[in-house]
Amino acid sequence: MFATKNIPRMHCWLIFFSLLFCLPSLQAQQPSDDDSSEQRRVERLGEAQADEWQMDLSLPAAQSQHTAKPQSLDLPDEAQNRQLKSLISRLASNPGNKKTLSELNTLLRDVLEQANDLTANGLMNQAEQLLDIIQSVNPGFNGLAEARNQLAVADEVTNLLIAGNAALESGRLLEPENTSAQYYFNRVLAKSPGNAVAQQGIVRLQRKLLNLALESARELDFETADLWLSDASTVLEDQAAVEEVRNEVAIFKIERADELEQRAVKAMNSGNFSLAEFSIIDLIALGGNEERVVSLREKLKEARYYGGYVPGQIIQDQLKNSTDTAPQVVVISEGSFLMGSRRRSDIENDHELPQHRVSLDKGFGLGVKEVTVAEFRLFVQQTEYQTTAEQRGTSFVYDESAGRLARRSGVNWRHDYNGNVADADLPVLHLSFYDVHAYLKWLSAQTGHEYRLPSEAEYEYVARGGGKSMYWWGDGTPPEVVENLTGERDSSPRKRQWTTYFKKYGDGYWGPGPTGSINKSKLLHPMGVHDIAGNVSEWTEDCWHSNYIKAPVDGSAWVNPGCQQRVVRGGYWSSAPEKTRAAFRFPVKEDSYGPVIGFRVARDL
Repeated sequence: MFATKNIPRMHCWLIFFSLLFCLPSLQAQQPSDDDSSEQRRVERLGEAQADEWQMDLSLPAAQSQHTAKPQSLDLPDEAQNRQLKSLISRLASNPGNKKTLSELNTLLRDVLEQANDLTANGLMNQAEQLLDIIQSVNPGFNGLAEARNQLAVADEVTNLLIAGNAALESGRLLEPENTSAQYYFNRVLAKSPGNAVAQQGIVRLQRKLLNLALESARELDFETADLWLSDASTVLEDQAAVEEVRNEVAIFKIERADELEQRAVKAMNSGNFSLAEFSIIDLIALGGNEERVVSLREKLKEARYYGGYVPGQIIQDQLKNSTDTAPQVVVISEGSFLMGSRRRSDIENDHELPQHRVSLDKGFGLGVKEVTVAEFRLFVQQTEYQTTAEQRGTSFVYDESAGRLARRSGVNWRHDYNGNVADADLPVLHLSFYDVHAYLKWLSAQTGHEYRLPSEAEYEYVARGGGKSMYWWGDGTPPEVVENLTGERDSSPRKRQWTTYFKKYGDGYWGPGPTGSINKSKLLHPMGVHDIAGNVSEWTEDCWHSNYIKAPVDGSAWVNPGCQQRVVRGGYWSSAPEKTRAAFRFPVKEDSYGPVIGFRVARDL
């Protein structure tokens, strides 16, 4: 049934090509009753059974939509071209001839095979010409649609390969995602699995990535080299080339580590401790040199006594990638002193006993002033840190009308002792021990130096001025205005006065004053610090112990795992003279905060 229905259409195609190729011969062969003769041929062909003529020749199921004719109906092969014309001429005379149909079918299969070979060899135009001729002869020829699809894919693959090579040469290796060499080559392999050119392109792509890794390693940028290696490892399953380059980079790293170690040792020996520190930092940045770093740091500690500084020298470290600086610290000399107090009838408890000698064998840096609101604000701006007071939503403030501390909502480090917005140069308040440690950790990372809280031994050593008196200026009321202390002459805005005070003393402040603002006195602290006895009390690193039994004697902090109370040192703006003494100490819970406690930094040299 199918064959019978399509015979008239096949007949029309053959008539068309017979007229096109061999009109003169047809005119000579046709008798005057051409119409009736042709009709008889069609009838005979139509009466034939499908297996008598169909063979391998595929007839179209419907009229082809391709109406355009090829510019040339000539096959490139002359012999094939003559055969095609002959067969079409013969079919025009006798459309139902099985032998002729078979020969035409064989010829078209040969031409189709040639077209597929041309496609496989990248000769797209020649392949398309042959396919156009086949389509013109028989649009439904078996295998034609597949051949055209292969041609289309091959053409797209060619364009993708061109784009991939262009991206490779221009350096678009992995990015942008949809216009990179990797993208184009992977597209080719998706359409043409095993495509040798695309596979070679992927190999070239990996080699370029590996060359970039080597180039970065030669420039000592090992972090970038590792990134290039990571990218290269994702390109191919075969990791042999990547591992080879990874080993080369590792050798560069070892050579660089040797160089940095030698430079650090040479710098230590020449007294250039800053260069030695930088060399160690560079060694840390390389990674994988932990033992070398530990060893060099021990050597560096042994090599420098004051880190290349001298006692009394001011240090102000630069913050990373910024014009801002860390708080000023002054170099404190090594020394020995008696810590605590002798047993006295006026001491209420034994917290300051037993008095014992502490020897600081090396110098350290201590903040010249208490950390200010402005300095803490810089930390918060860069880290978005939230203090304990901010998380809880309240803090204590000084209520002057009641003459005592009161809890108030919304108060935090941005506020002063009475809950008003604090000036930038005031000591920062309302900070827990945790908040202070967060700041110090950030400061250490920003400067590359170890910032910390002072131990209470270091604090008392400086608070005594290295001497034996109760205060750094001596015993009793200071002869001049030296710090913000509770003075007989001080009064509040409401004219309140202290009940216990330093006699005949007045510094003009009721609450905390700007850090380091009292500096006009001829009586200066011998070690170069401000506000060590007054203004605000300060956190130290030590855990609270009720006495000094078994306390360290080298000046280090006395810390026990799990302790919840820390030692606070120094008097604050309303402390009685007795609680302003260098030896006075009191415990505060780590999560406590309020308007009387601030802190100052310490720095290892």
